[in-house]
Amino acid sequence: MRRPKFWNNISLLVHILTPIGLIYNFISKQRYKLQKPYLSKAPVICVGSPIIGGGGKTPVVIAIQKLLLKRNKKISAISIGYRGTINDPVIINKNHTSLEVGDEPLLLSQNSDTFVSKKRKDALVAANSYKDYDYILSDDGYRDSSIKNKINILVIDGNIRPINLKQFPAGDLLGSLDFVLNIADILILVDEEKIEKKLIKKIRNTKKNCLTAKTEYLIRSNDNSKKIAFTGIGMPEKFFSTLKKLNIKTFKNLTYPNHYQYKTKDVKYLLEIANGHEIFRLLTTSKDFMRLNEVNDPNGQLREMIDIVDISIEIDSTEELMRNISPASIG
Repeated sequence: MRRPKFWNNISLLVHILTPIGLIYNFISKQRYKLQKPYLSKAPVICVGSPIIGGGGKTPVVIAIQKLLLKRNKKISAISIGYRGTINDPVIINKNHTSLEVGDEPLLLSQNSDTFVSKKRKDALVAANSYKDYDYILSDDGYRDSSIKNKINILVIDGNIRPINLKQFPAGDLLGSLDFVLNIADILILVDEEKIEKKLIKKIRNTKKNCLTAKTEYLIRSNDNSKKIAFTGIGMPEKFFSTLKKLNIKTFKNLTYPNHYQYKTKDVKYLLEIANGHEIFRLLTTSKDFMRLNEVNDPNGQLREMIDIVDISIEIDSTEELMRNISPASIG
């Protein structure tokens, strides 16, 4: 979903919707409690965010994937494949597109076996049945209390705009902030200096194990030419503000719905507005790039013209993270 503008502050509508958020949170908790507990053969690392979208989970999952692979660990990933059409559990292969499995799982599958199912437990069962892994990573599943042997990693990203700290649908939060912090085993504070001091104080008061991390950006062609930027993510302003921080000038910013599956007509339009410009004048995110494929861009013409702002996370204390995600710690 696209983040509504009224979430930017405390308004009358926010006050009206606040009780609905409390009811929604209660129902969600009861739903998880009713699920039959599942004991995974491999420890499960669930990476979550306190907010609905754009909370920086996926880059952290990828950072942990790469860290574990560097330590010669056998890993896989699971996802519900948001906006994908596949319901039953599958392992992603090179022929799958974002239309079938979603954009985030495609990114994760570049580093490890990745299983997708609309039911998280089914994806987890499939992963456990496929191979003996040292770890299974879950892009979300943070609030899923039915997974017994898991560790919860909460991501707090300093690069998102200040939020009103109200529960959905009155604001960005999925459940109360106190509850989300309480079920965290580890917190990863991304670019801590950018996080609101009030929120940092609240986090530090929990006495939870906090690790810090830095955001790094990679772009293939930062040649000072003006770009045409386009994206369909939960917080498009986060992408556009990143471009400003990187001193990348744009003469056109195009915004599409979150997790938007680009159609042939969209690809044609992007090619038209880029016509006459040099290669890499079109700029987007890695998630958006995953949604361009043989269906909507059959000749790969648009993909050849696009540059990507690739976001990676560098965790400052990897040794401490490894200690805290050891099988003994997860239990």
